[in-house]
Amino acid sequence: MSTSLDLTTILSPLIKQCQPQSLLLAGDIAIHSCNEWHDAKPYVLKTPFSIQQLVDLPTIDLAIISEITETLPKTQAMQWLGLMRNAHAQHIIVISEITGAMQQGWQLADYLALGMKRMAIVENYHLYSYNIETYQLKRDWLNSRFWANPDNFDKYRW
Repeated sequence: MSTSLDLTTILSPLIKQCQPQSLLLAGDIAIHSCNEWHDAKPYVLKTPFSIQQLVDLPTIDLAIISEITETLPKTQAMQWLGLMRNAHAQHIIVISEITGAMQQGWQLADYLALGMKRMAIVENYHLYSYNIETYQLKRDWLNSRFWANPDNFDKYRW
């Protein structure tokens, strides 16, 4: 019971920061942790997860997902999260049980490969988040000043 309370206290500021108009709750832990959030239009997905659940799903401002790393094989869970990230949600929070995810072969690198950051550890749960605005920072070298230099077009050949 205290785990749910701890998750709720961590999730509340994250939800308020996103200010979602639509909210997806997927998995029992996500549903129980965010059951008091009524400002956004909620969509609910229950386990077992499948790609078919995402077919008719509209674009969501924030998705809070739990139990996906424990219930699905790793490749299917990565496909599910990748589709959610690419087509349906701008912000994602994944609640992952440490022992269950490790049994499926999940490591920190797998979450990082999906563009997620570890936000918190609550008892035996890890919280990871994906935010489209901070996913890829603009790099200083990625501009025309470094790539197209017309002053040197006919001067140098290698």
